[in-house]
Order: sequence, then C-alpha cells, then structure tokens
Amino acid sequence: MKRIEVGILAAVAAISVAACGSNGGASENEEVGSTKEFLTGPGADGIFGSDTLAEAMNAALAASPSTLVYYGSGSGNGEKCLRGQAVTYSGATYCSGTRDQSIAPMSRNLNGCQAGEKSNRIALDGIGIWSASSQTISDLSLADVRKAFCGTDGSGSAAACTATTWSTLSNGASAANPSATIVKYRRDDASGTTDTFKSILSAAGLACTAFCADVKVVVDTEQGPKLSTDGTGASSIQPPCQASDTATDCIGRLANANSSVLAYAGLGATAKAPAKALSVAGKTPTTANIRNLITSPASAYAFARFLYLNESTTNARDAEETKFYNWAFGFAPQGSAATKLSFETKLTGAGFIACTDPAASGHKALDCGTAACP
Repeated sequence: MKRIEVGILAAVAAISVAACGSNGGASENEEVGSTKEFLTGPGADGIFGSDTLAEAMNAALAASPSTLVYYGSGSGNGEKCLRGQAVTYSGATYCSGTRDQSIAPMSRNLNGCQAGEKSNRIALDGIGIWSASSQTISDLSLADVRKAFCGTDGSGSAAACTATTWSTLSNGASAANPSATIVKYRRDDASGTTDTFKSILSAAGLACTAFCADVKVVVDTEQGPKLSTDGTGASSIQPPCQASDTATDCIGRLANANSSVLAYAGLGATAKAPAKALSVAGKTPTTANIRNLITSPASAYAFARFLYLNESTTNARDAEETKFYNWAFGFAPQGSAATKLSFETKLTGAGFIACTDPAASGHKALDCGTAACP
C-alpha cells in the first residue's frame, strides 16, 4: 500500500468529504464531474476497501486514467462508505451520513444486499493458514483451525480456548516444536478476510462467534501495521514488519520469522516473506484447488474465496471513480476489452487467481460468474 507522509496526514485529518458528482450504474459509462476532495486534499480522490487488494489496486490505478488514491484499511470500511456509515481514518471521520464512495474493492461479498448495490466478482484468492517454512506440521483440520483461533466451541471463552501449544492440536505431535506456545495473529474486524474466515467456518458447522484472548490482532494504520494493543507510539511488530507493509504483508513476515506462529491472512502474505501456507483438511491452496470453488466447490481448498469490486449503482459517482470503473470493466470511453484484461493482469500480478485460465482459448477477463447482489 502506498502511504502518505506524516506531515500530509496531519493536514488531511481536517479535510472533510465534499459531495460526489453524478450517478453511474453497472452499465453506465458516462463521465461526470466532481468537486470532491477526499483524504488527500485538493484535486485528489481516495477510496476505502480491502487491504488484501492494496497491491493490485495500486498497480491498477497507476495503469488506469484515474487519479484515485487507494487507502485500503479493510473491506468493512469500503462497505461502510458505500452505505453512508462512519469510517474513522487518520484521526478524522468520513462517510458519516453521506454515501461518499460508489465503488469498493472488497475481499468478500457485500454483507446483505441493499437497494442499488451490485457485487462484482473479479478474481479468486484464498485465506492462508500461515507458519514458518521451518514448521514441520503440514495440515490442520477445520476443527483445529477453529480450536486454535476461536476455541473448541467457537465462543472464544477461556474455558474453550485450550489450544495453547502445538501438541494440543490433533496432529500437533508432528510440529517442529510440539510443546511450544502457539503465537497467534489475525486480521482485524474491519477486514473482509476476517469476515470470510468466520463465514467459512460457520458454513462448515464450526461457528466462530469470538476469538480467543491470546490471538493478536494486526491492524493497518497510516504509520504501518501495528497490534491493536499498541498505543499511539511505535509499533511492537516493526521489525520484522515494515512501515510500508500492509497488514497482510506483516502477517507473512511474522509467520516466517517464528515457527511458533500460527496466523491467518490472504495468500498475498508471501509478498514480502516466504511464509508457509499449511494445507487445510488435506487440501493446499493451489490454483487448481482454489478454481474448484467455481467448478467443484466440494473439492475446493477450504478457505478459497472470491474477490470483488463492489458498487452502488445509485450513489453519486465522481469523475475519477467513473474513469477507473470504465477502465476496469471495459466500458467506453476509458475502457475496452484490452483494459479489462489489463485489470485482470494487475490482479494476477499481485498473486491472485484469474477465475478462468488466461492461457485458454477464448479466455474472457474477469469471467467469475454472477454474485449475490443484486
């Protein structure tokens, strides 16, 4: 994720979000004007969305004719801005009572379908269950994943959270360090990754309603990744994490640095460090196992998921959002089949998986099937 210099951040905290321009729907390609000044000051727009998608979105925006700036910070914040719900970022509140965003890159589907909303699948990904490359345990059951992060019954209670050492997992004897305390990390509650993690467990009959107290939460801030328990000063996880990292990058670094770590994050966690993704229920997060989510869901990697560029077709869409939307989905005047393919290439270049094989004859970019909304 591109970050703003500290001096600029101090200034933007006082900037309020002005009104967007005109409307643009799923099949619209009209470019509209705007006077919106969002987050970065005069002449620049910004959007909230998935931190997992930060690298891909920054690359795509750089290739597009749009001057949008991507602030990530979590799929939940992108969804909130679509819906006019308050988002706190850099010491200021945005989108409270005003629908200041019409598109939202998200690592999950919309949480329910509201009037005017449309969910657009753009690629595939998976949630990795991470440890160090030196960790010899290779596979966890879904029940063990829930046990480690949410407790034996998913309640997060002290009584349920008994998986404190590797030996307490069903095949923990094969771990590099069976008696070692498991050091656990996760994405925060604004993250679509956390929402998807919980929903997949729930769909398997293994509901996770709360996390165990020993699971440390990595949050994305303007100063770089921190633990949710860190104060306003320095981050306790830098190093190994760096200020330029996303929370996903950071979790990869944390896992790679310590074989006692067990963490979850998107598959992009290997962008900065070669952490090890454990198989889950006997399946590894390979391209084929993740594409099975489309063709044979029962055979898919357990934590396979779609990625989205969700939208509101009724929120005001400003000129820069319109330019990017048209470019990404191939609508004139900014877009074409070639720009749509370029968007897919930016996604796969960031480690995500095209829904269909780009090398196959007749390949269509972003051909991911119909999502739930509308």
